[in-house]
Amino acid sequence: MAKKKEKSKHPFRENIEVVVFAIIMAMGLKVFAIEAYQIPTGSMQPTLMGTELLDPATKRPAGRLNDRVLVDKVSYFFRDPQRWEVVVFRYPLLTHNNYVKRLVGMPNEQLWIDGGNLYARELGSDDDFVVLTKPWKVMQNIWKKVLPGVGDDPIQWHGWSTTGKATPNDAGHIVFSGNGKTEYASSIRNGYLHGYPDEIYFSVPNTSSRSREVVGDLRLQFQLDGQQATGSIDVGLELGNNILSAKFNASGSLILSLPTGEQRTIDIPDRFNGEVDIAFWDHHFRVALGDNIVFDETLDIEPHTTKLPRNRMAFTVNGSQWILSPVKVSRDIHYLPPRQNAAPVFEITEGNYFMMGDNTQNSLDSRDWQRETFSYDNGDDTTFKIMGDHLQHGSDPMYNNPRWNMSHDIMTLRDEFGNIHTLDGDLVKQSADVLQHAPLVPRNYMLGRALAVFMPLKPLSPINRFNLVQ
Repeated sequence: MAKKKEKSKHPFRENIEVVVFAIIMAMGLKVFAIEAYQIPTGSMQPTLMGTELLDPATKRPAGRLNDRVLVDKVSYFFRDPQRWEVVVFRYPLLTHNNYVKRLVGMPNEQLWIDGGNLYARELGSDDDFVVLTKPWKVMQNIWKKVLPGVGDDPIQWHGWSTTGKATPNDAGHIVFSGNGKTEYASSIRNGYLHGYPDEIYFSVPNTSSRSREVVGDLRLQFQLDGQQATGSIDVGLELGNNILSAKFNASGSLILSLPTGEQRTIDIPDRFNGEVDIAFWDHHFRVALGDNIVFDETLDIEPHTTKLPRNRMAFTVNGSQWILSPVKVSRDIHYLPPRQNAAPVFEITEGNYFMMGDNTQNSLDSRDWQRETFSYDNGDDTTFKIMGDHLQHGSDPMYNNPRWNMSHDIMTLRDEFGNIHTLDGDLVKQSADVLQHAPLVPRNYMLGRALAVFMPLKPLSPINRFNLVQ
């Protein structure tokens, strides 16, 4: 006969012990392993959302969307942070504030922002700069959809023009009965709302005041039916100084023309019929036919030294019976230089990193961080120094630093530890005021890497936000 389980003499105490143990374990996980963070601002949009939402009709506030992300706090105990990871770190100029950005610059290198791309070389070297190419697993999550535009009917081919013997069918596919051309002649620029989810697209404030530059990195996705085709269809891309094309021959070959002047010929099925994915980013050219990647190389291309003049996309048929589906066009992040007209070249010393937001049009990051130092004589042969971030014209005026009162005779200055100092106007006039660019994040300020977005979810949010962070 089974022995009866003996009842506890102190059930209340045991329950308390279980609860206390659970709390200790949870706190331990939070401190040492995994922690959830709320995204407060839009510097990483649309990868991570932190924005006010407006009513599309009235443009009045209609709530907020703030992603919650899980952060791995263990990995960096065993290895150093890696380029392209999305990192949570202590803001060096206000150390009790945590920021989240993408790590783009590594220790002991010189980083250059040019033509929307990032380049690097070893610190102190006279070697040529080398483009920094984001891996495909990162790119898959940060391509920003441009065409069709939100609200556009894709079968109408908005912005495209067609000439020659080509007509659309009921599905919106263009059928070439002879020689013809379909092209998007306008240049695609780095529109602020590219890539934002359709559900909130018209509710996100378009806060960017920076110029809309021509972009040089695009992705084209479409369906190509050549089952009854003759001749060829040539997919042409003019991306600033880089000219590329992919020519499909009905007889079973794909000829790639590269910006380097090279040509590559690839065997494909006769009268190809299937999905085509053509992408060019960070000097990397990738062509996939369905699940088959037929070309995937980083090319040896000279950096752009000026703003890109234009970009063009065209499908040119020399033959007949090619059928082309509506084209989905996406773009890469177009990295912008510093706002203060500073040189777009940065030196990253040993033990430090360079951080940028994916929303480079509206991100306060390593490009623009400035340290302001006030120093004055204490009157006892010692000098007192106060250092803090120089932050003006931010989204919250009460958080600007330093700040004057209304009569402009008292200044308050927040130092790097969050302490508030009050200086009268006469003392400020006597003080030495030094403003320095301070772009670097020390290794010991790295708290962890973002793993996944797990909230918000419907019906508490207008959109489900649940995905891995790359």
